[in-house]
Amino acid sequence: MKPEQLQEKLNELNVLQQRLGIFTQQRQHLEMSKSEIETSANEVSKAKGKVYSLTGNVIIEKDAKKLKSELISQKKDIDKHLTTVSKQEEKLKDRALKIQTEVTKGLKDDKSK
Repeated sequence: MKPEQLQEKLNELNVLQQRLGIFTQQRQHLEMSKSEIETSANEVSKAKGKVYSLTGNVIIEKDAKKLKSELISQKKDIDKHLTTVSKQEEKLKDRALKIQTEVTKGLKDDKSK
């Protein structure tokens, strides 16, 4: 592999690793949000009295069944987004691994010449 091609592959690998970092952060954020929603839904289910929801800077009393339904809907939305982000993350990992293999092979070929 020519030095220019090798440099191009290294640059592409660098960009992929940066993008992969962004997707990883997004996935972690979504997983944390999902966990918080699940915890909230469980607490709403256990509630024996009034339940409240934070809307902006205001706390509003809500019907427990309605609030739980809203939380379940939010969780489903996050699950869909999480699936999409995870798939994109896996594609980037696969592409980065392929390029890394090409770069390693290119370096070995250059050394053997």
